[in-house]
Amino acid sequence: MNHARIAFVLLLIGISKWLPSYSQTQVMTKGEFAHNPALKYHPLKQGCPGTPISNGRYYNPDYPFLLTFKDVRKWKKQTNPYLEFKKTDTFQLPISNELGWIKDDSIDGVAWLGHATFFIRIGGKTLITDPVFGNASRVLKRFSTLPVSPAELPGMDYVLLSHDHRDHMDYSSMRLLSKLNPMAQYLCGLSTAPLLKRFNRNGKIQEAGWYQQYQLDDQTIKITYLPTRHWCRRWITDTNKHLWGAFVIEIGGKVIYFGGDSGYGKHYLEMRELFPHIDIAILGIGAYQPEWFMESNHSSPAKAYQSFLDLGATYMVPMHYGTFDLSDEPIGEPGERLLSIATENKMTQRVLLPALGQNILGMMP
Repeated sequence: MNHARIAFVLLLIGISKWLPSYSQTQVMTKGEFAHNPALKYHPLKQGCPGTPISNGRYYNPDYPFLLTFKDVRKWKKQTNPYLEFKKTDTFQLPISNELGWIKDDSIDGVAWLGHATFFIRIGGKTLITDPVFGNASRVLKRFSTLPVSPAELPGMDYVLLSHDHRDHMDYSSMRLLSKLNPMAQYLCGLSTAPLLKRFNRNGKIQEAGWYQQYQLDDQTIKITYLPTRHWCRRWITDTNKHLWGAFVIEIGGKVIYFGGDSGYGKHYLEMRELFPHIDIAILGIGAYQPEWFMESNHSSPAKAYQSFLDLGATYMVPMHYGTFDLSDEPIGEPGERLLSIATENKMTQRVLLPALGQNILGMMP
């Protein structure tokens, strides 16, 4: 097993669940729950007490984060059956030959840029999710080619950050993004603003609790923050002090579910109740081996496919594979397994595996 990757996992897990929290901005805590008092809830969640929090640390009561150093040691001692193959693996995600549409403001589109980074432009509004343009910190090397330079991306209206892990929230990428898009608004989970203020000087940051809707100037777009089965950690002492989640983007007559990181859980069926007409479900399929260790944080291709069915979405687009080596399986295997599942179930027209930079809307019959 790669020792740098082991160090990365150890850094993320930490031993600090009992340490006190720091002050939180835009967060109101009442008893055991927290929320942003400036934001409304989804209409079907008006009675929601807020996001569960205890001693300054958020938690999902259905799926508490339980991984320990003992689990990491057990994983480390196991033999990775893919180890020899990975030493010579040359897998590269394909890149679309038609990238010009990204620069054309008149063309609506959704494009995968690698890992969990998606470029979305619909109805004149432009968004980007979890922007990571190169390596994720000094530990995680990028194995896929960024299909377009960040400088060539049109101006961003909104930057969506699902959680604080470094393969989703990369400071160097966001510094560049902030420089290129000084007026962009950043949408994130509760208590995340202090991390962003290091580079975002315009102050356009909104934090939301689970089921809360961001307050946007343009009424043609609606974005809701939602629960997932995951966790947060950026430094040694901040386990779950920042909230993690998924987004539903309602724009231009389309509903897009961006799942962030998540293990499989009952929240997908709940999302179907809250959003019964999801057009595109963007779901992670990688970093899942060994499953006994990863299943509480990430989904296998099979579990992600089941999540897609639970959501009742029209199309599924996979992510979180092919870019960073985060677990035991080869980086290209999750895509191959998902394609096999889709073929077996005669769902290849609804399970879309786009090339990087390809306009996903153009793949939809």
